[in-house]
Amino acid sequence: MKRVFPPSIFALMLMAPDIADASTGLADSSIASLLLGILMILLTGICVFIALKIFSCLKGGELASAWQVLAISFVILIIAEVVRLTNLLSIASVSDNVIMLIRLVGLSTLMIGVSRIKRVLS
Repeated sequence: MKRVFPPSIFALMLMAPDIADASTGLADSSIASLLLGILMILLTGICVFIALKIFSCLKGGELASAWQVLAISFVILIIAEVVRLTNLLSIASVSDNVIMLIRLVGLSTLMIGVSRIKRVLS
């Protein structure tokens, strides 16, 4: 498998100032933040997909509920990032505290899932 993904991301990050359009009114840092947010959503989506694949392979075993919790935590983190991007693009006006609260809930469920896996495996 070719390693095209990481260099292409690096190239996008370097081109971010060139992509900025004066008509959008977004600063260079906002474009970079937007690209990184989209990247985070894509990578977290891959994590959801992998967690659900592992969950389906376990077929109701002891680890199945832990992987289900992990998938749910990744979905919550995607929701937090989408809310942050809508705030960045001025689609919605959401307080940064609300975004941090959603992330805290996502990370808490992630911690619960990891602790369940650890408990089953030990």
